[in-house]
Amino acid sequence: MATCSLASQAAEVTLTGWAYGSGNTVAASGPGIVAGSFSGQAGGFRGSLGAAGSFNTTSFLTYCIELEESFSFSAKPMTGYTVVAAAKYFSDRQDITPSRPDGNLVAERLGQLMTWLNDDPTRVDTAAESTAMQLAVWNIVYDTDTSLVSAGAFSDSSSYRTLASSMLEGASTVASRYDVFALTRAGKQDFLITTLRVPEPGSLALVGLALAGLGLARRRA
Repeated sequence: MATCSLASQAAEVTLTGWAYGSGNTVAASGPGIVAGSFSGQAGGFRGSLGAAGSFNTTSFLTYCIELEESFSFSAKPMTGYTVVAAAKYFSDRQDITPSRPDGNLVAERLGQLMTWLNDDPTRVDTAAESTAMQLAVWNIVYDTDTSLVSAGAFSDSSSYRTLASSMLEGASTVASRYDVFALTRAGKQDFLITTLRVPEPGSLALVGLALAGLGLARRRA
């Protein structure tokens, strides 16, 4: 269960620059991309998120979802965005383009990737690593494999693909602790939001009972 409720009004996204100093040029190809390929800079972005209820933050760090849309850095907010749960967002995309991966699978794999990243923040703290992280996100969005090096629906010919593949491999071994959402607006670039997943109340009660039982066992020893 997410700690944040979905925004009931149009959210405002302000992205003022790269998260780690710069982006780096990649050359990606995959289904649904205008002209069949993308050549340009990639990486994470920093800014703020407003009018989005409990998602609001002045230290927003995000990555692009789409290869077929763009945006520009600006101090002026991009308005009219809606927060949508990732499973629904990606399922709707698959309805339009059946060749894309299952929406629930995409949401879960993105959660795994963000879990792997947050287990050790030093895994992405340079421009090169941020570029590789964006490639890893795009591979999950457009492909079902866990590599940009081997053949697949999504591929990249830049020097960052090996690092991106290692990120995907690492993420595939962890359980997701994050809920994933999309900031979406028709005709504009869509962005990722993640929130730390909180156990359901019943699960918390079971954990409490287990800990209590452990305490009794220790007292009997």
